[in-house]
Amino acid sequence: MRRYRGVVALESAFVLPITFFLLFAMLDLGLAAVRFNALSEAARTVAREVVLHGSMALDSPDAWGPGQFQAAASSDSDIVRTAQNVLPTMRLEDVTVAVSWADNDNSPRDRVRVRLSYLHQPLIPVLFAWGPLELRAEAIMRIVN
Repeated sequence: MRRYRGVVALESAFVLPITFFLLFAMLDLGLAAVRFNALSEAARTVAREVVLHGSMALDSPDAWGPGQFQAAASSDSDIVRTAQNVLPTMRLEDVTVAVSWADNDNSPRDRVRVRLSYLHQPLIPVLFAWGPLELRAEAIMRIVN
């Protein structure tokens, strides 16, 4: 039995680093997937809010658009305020929200494009060769009123 102690130590030296690398890689890619899903939901949420504030909106004193809009999700803008609660795993300062009116107008049936982007940093940057992942989500909807 004494002869096998060295073999177990040697096998552990090879197997444990690979196991930990795979474990952290799955954890990191899982976190990236959660963040991507949150970005997608936030893009749909912002798009739904924007399409309700077209040129004929009754409940809004000023219509949104058709100019270009870009800000961090942490800004106080009415456009991005709805997305702030949907992005729990990210710092809001690192999420960029861009809204454009594809038909250059905010009339009913015109399209609105909402793009969110976030740079996902790996949990342990030294271990992962792929480096930071740029996560992007987009939603296109038509203005209701």
